[in-house]
Amino acid sequence: MLPYTVGRMELGPRIALVRGVCAVIVVVGALGACTPGPVIEERMVLVHAPLSCPVSQREAYSVIYGNGDFDDSQSTISSLFLSEVGKELAELPPTTRSLIVDVSHPAQSVDWSGTAEVPPAGSINVLVWPGGETCKLSRNVQARTDAALGVFGRHLMVAGGSNPSQTPLTFVGDLSTGDMDRLEFGLGTRRSRATITAFRESPDQDPAPALVAGGEDPISGAPLGTAEIYVPKPGALADRGDFERVRIDLGEARTKHGAVVLATGETLLVGGVGALGAPVTSMEIVDPKTRRNRTNGVAFLEVARINPTVIRLASGEILVAGGLDRSNLPVSKIEWFSADASHATKRSVDLVTGVERSFVPLEGGGALAVIRPAEGSTDFKSVWVISADGTLAAGAPIAFLATSPKPNEPAPIVRLFAGTEGAPVLWTGERWLRWQPWFGAFQPIGDAPPRGPSSTAITSGDNGLALWLDDGADRVDANRNPVPLENQLYVRGYRFSTRSRFGSVRNPLLMDGTLGLAPDRLAGTPGSSIRFVADRGLELGPGASAFVTDVTYANVTVDLDGLEAASIVLRQEDGRELEVGGAGCPLVQTAQAAVQVVRKDKSVSVSLDGAEPRLCPTELDPSARVAIGVRGAGGTGVSFARNLRIARR
Repeated sequence: MLPYTVGRMELGPRIALVRGVCAVIVVVGALGACTPGPVIEERMVLVHAPLSCPVSQREAYSVIYGNGDFDDSQSTISSLFLSEVGKELAELPPTTRSLIVDVSHPAQSVDWSGTAEVPPAGSINVLVWPGGETCKLSRNVQARTDAALGVFGRHLMVAGGSNPSQTPLTFVGDLSTGDMDRLEFGLGTRRSRATITAFRESPDQDPAPALVAGGEDPISGAPLGTAEIYVPKPGALADRGDFERVRIDLGEARTKHGAVVLATGETLLVGGVGALGAPVTSMEIVDPKTRRNRTNGVAFLEVARINPTVIRLASGEILVAGGLDRSNLPVSKIEWFSADASHATKRSVDLVTGVERSFVPLEGGGALAVIRPAEGSTDFKSVWVISADGTLAAGAPIAFLATSPKPNEPAPIVRLFAGTEGAPVLWTGERWLRWQPWFGAFQPIGDAPPRGPSSTAITSGDNGLALWLDDGADRVDANRNPVPLENQLYVRGYRFSTRSRFGSVRNPLLMDGTLGLAPDRLAGTPGSSIRFVADRGLELGPGASAFVTDVTYANVTVDLDGLEAASIVLRQEDGRELEVGGAGCPLVQTAQAAVQVVRKDKSVSVSLDGAEPRLCPTELDPSARVAIGVRGAGGTGVSFARNLRIARR
């Protein structure tokens, strides 16, 4: 992306299916190789709101935060009334990489918020959602059952499913604008229970293609052995494209399976029901570059599963959990596989089962599980932290409001969504809760809406946006239950947080608490190997880790107090780590006062107590962004992390 400077802003109309709040014109400047001065390009920043949750442009006031790979002290704020056409936004620096937009309205108690990264070219679109409310996107996506809902990059898709009166159409939406419309052709094969994943040939491919794989014929129920590729069309409205007519043959027909994108960008298909109608143990990989499947070198599941949960952990490992066996009984075993799915990395372990289960990765490492007990269960441990090293620990149980459905109501559910600040968000079937990673418990969200998902078709738009398919109206009955809409289905969302990977963090960290970091295991309980000690900082047992949440870094300087210091960890987005003090970068002596780590492109250097920096023998991918963490050193003792300072370079 070329560097730019912001000159002026103008408000204007929006030409799409979602009501526009404002349109902003930004002047972009880039130094041309053959020109004596900057090349000026006008870029539009458009702020949008869903039609079901509109904002009055005449009355609304907006605050725009600009962040990027520059020192946090340079993070800037620009503010304006949305009616101020042509106001200048000179505060934003040339290297701004993301925007967070907060919108308020003096006559309403609700605020709207949204975030977007600055694309290499074209308009910068930001979709703002109201706090404490759920909103549906603009278009009815047709009533159907067993549809697939998936997010790939900044787009989402509703595909397939079953409707007795018509073949459901395929819809693609843009999460930066809220625009949602049907494809001209859509899927070439009727599919129910398929999976949707991003299908990028390179990590920065935007707009991203998508893979719709497997599923079953909605009439016969026969599992399908093919996949289809959606290809976006850059420059079209919402960059909306369509499906290629050529299908990919899978190694095995499968439906009710799981899918996840590997660190390589390939899609891993896991388990499900095979051609013979029984659950399978096979897994296979579909490559976006070759457009082919492969099973060679891919491991098998220990237990065949129907509807497994498959997630990629912060380490890059693949966790497979949940699902049903061939007798339709819950599978208790949790399995781990390497980042390339070639082999198991840990011995499988058993976890309690219930009538509903949900799993989500934790930002610090490992995963979180919530299990709804069967009716009549007492002293049931419903919350579990699966640590980065594969051990299980029970968190504070949830007091579910009901264990059985009322007449004419769907069965109770649990749905977990990824969250900012290392804090996933849970819909219990009755209320919204947020995980407290340093206390090992869920707490209610004070301004949460009274409704949430009632179907299995859920996904995360980003770590602060929950999305699901919903057949309910915007109004509720006297018992706060959504009023169904006949023969209609919408994508509905709830934004509970707004963060950017280019955002700022407080400096220093770990002086008076753990704010800004998340652990890789259960914390806040007796016997935990990670805790904060007021006069010494974060105490870490051997191998215990905590990572700065939400943000990642390009070139960066990290400083940490050195006495009994923990290791500093640089973790790439694909899960590979460089531990300063570990095997990849061993220290020859113990620091007495301070440790400084400097990452510049592929090289990492270390300075102890102000001495000359030494290069680590292990290098990083020069284009990789890294998360910053601290880890307890090996051995039998404890390490401490205090006065952690991080500066973008």
